[in-house]
Amino acid sequence: MRAIIDSLRTLSTDVLQEISDKLWVLGRRIHSDGKGLSGGMMMENTIFEIMEKHLDGFRRNNEKQSDCLVAGTKVSFKKITGKSSIALNWSKNPGGAGGIRFDCPVLIMNLEEGSWWKSKRGFDRFLNAGFYLVDPVFCNENVRLKSNNKTDSLVDSEDLYRMLTRSLEEDMFVALPPAATHRYDYTFNGGFKKKTSGLQWPRLEHEDGRPRFIDLFCGVGGFHYALSSLGGRCVFAADIDDRCRENYHLNFGVMPERDIRTVREEDIPPFDVLCAGFPCQPFSKAGDQTGFTDQTKGNLFFEIVRILRHHTPRAIFLENVKNIVTHDKGKTFQIIKEELQKIGYRIHDRPIVLSPLQFGIPQYRERAFIVGRYGADLPDFVAPPIHPTDIRSILSPYQGESALIPKHHESGLIWERFCALLLENNITIPRFPIWTDDWDRECDKEHYEKYKNWIDKNRAFYERHRSILGPWLEEARRNEKWIGCMRKLEWQCNETSLRNCLWTFRGSGIRVRGLEYSPTLVAMSMIPVYGPEWRYLTRREVCRLQDFPDSYHYDEHECYKQMGNAVNVRVVRHIGEWLFSMLR
Repeated sequence: MRAIIDSLRTLSTDVLQEISDKLWVLGRRIHSDGKGLSGGMMMENTIFEIMEKHLDGFRRNNEKQSDCLVAGTKVSFKKITGKSSIALNWSKNPGGAGGIRFDCPVLIMNLEEGSWWKSKRGFDRFLNAGFYLVDPVFCNENVRLKSNNKTDSLVDSEDLYRMLTRSLEEDMFVALPPAATHRYDYTFNGGFKKKTSGLQWPRLEHEDGRPRFIDLFCGVGGFHYALSSLGGRCVFAADIDDRCRENYHLNFGVMPERDIRTVREEDIPPFDVLCAGFPCQPFSKAGDQTGFTDQTKGNLFFEIVRILRHHTPRAIFLENVKNIVTHDKGKTFQIIKEELQKIGYRIHDRPIVLSPLQFGIPQYRERAFIVGRYGADLPDFVAPPIHPTDIRSILSPYQGESALIPKHHESGLIWERFCALLLENNITIPRFPIWTDDWDRECDKEHYEKYKNWIDKNRAFYERHRSILGPWLEEARRNEKWIGCMRKLEWQCNETSLRNCLWTFRGSGIRVRGLEYSPTLVAMSMIPVYGPEWRYLTRREVCRLQDFPDSYHYDEHECYKQMGNAVNVRVVRHIGEWLFSMLR
């Protein structure tokens, strides 16, 4: 066992990086082309080819459970991608696997780092990407093989977790570095090819009045549209979402890098302004508000810090949710300020908070913008007042392309009958959340104690109008599509009919507003419904709510999600104009 791991540790950093890089690009191609078992074989073959070239004494050995020889010892090789299971039997080996006991060490390559279970006691350890070597004696004593319709030697995810943690405890682990996603291309006919240039971004000289900017976490290009319209030139972009990258390339002619964590600072061309709408989910009220403790997204702010330390551009221009100011009792924003100030950036004590409503765009979307200058104070920023708006200003003639799905259509009709009943009987629609499940049914004590005020109001409302609402409620409950959150209503306007309103289906219920403006677009399935035409807002209309031009080519399948994550072009342009005036 020790000889095997010592042999693996002779692999150089460059070789381990090659393994990581090639498996990343191969995995992406396999996933996009739907190759299952054959894809796993291709990955194993790629690893073995690299091992044969760089690891002394390594050779393939398909014999019973053995897949290869390392340091003269037969080894069973398994590949996983995070939380998974494996099968001890492996049909490619001549003569079968030779029983259902482990007869040689198991070398497991884990390609995806992370915690398999975040809150499962005893199974919450963070597991890195790399090679895990496990003793067969431990496996035979501690792993109980299961059966399914394909094998009688299945190792389930819990036992596999025990095997991996045993490897770590015994110091039988070799880590893989994060993949540098820009180094290789792969085709099934031509195999791997090194990219001619890792980062093909222009190294432009600064021109007076034409600042160069980089676009981190670029999404579909809100910053790009805004700042290029002011004469700015984008010299680098990056985003982890492949669909966003493809859309960015379609609209701007440049393909963003994928994972900013794998990009070296020195590979980024010189620039004047760093722009970043860094991931907001860890700080958003619509998310878990985990902040910097979020292992995947919360810590990406420090990638910005890493790049700023190396380049010290003239200015920074960051965007996030308004909640970032108050998150963790203000500690999160304080950390951001301190990190930027350490590098030399001067920023306001509080971010600039703006909404598209201040520019005549009918969307309520307050966002926080952190603007800073290197070694120079910022003048005061004067926010414009809110302009009167109307959702109809961004609508197109309806052509039937965004009809409601059946459960939304049915639920809308049910609540429309509710509104009509109240109107006929001169009853005002309540402003508190209407929870029909609590009208006439008992709930558990914990739920009642938590929402006592609203539950009491709901029950009192129903009791006052039981003769009117009872038959409606009985009929509504017979509709199979009227379930869960569909049975809740939040009425936040002075209208009396859904057909005069804008409404969204949320986890908390159907939220109804007037036609003055849209609620905040979010990266979830909460597409606003335009009541007068009983339909969702179209993709083009949602793009207009973010001030993307009608020439913008949207992604047919991802548009609503992408616009929910985007920055508003008009808002960014307004701040950018103020910022660029200082750089001339």
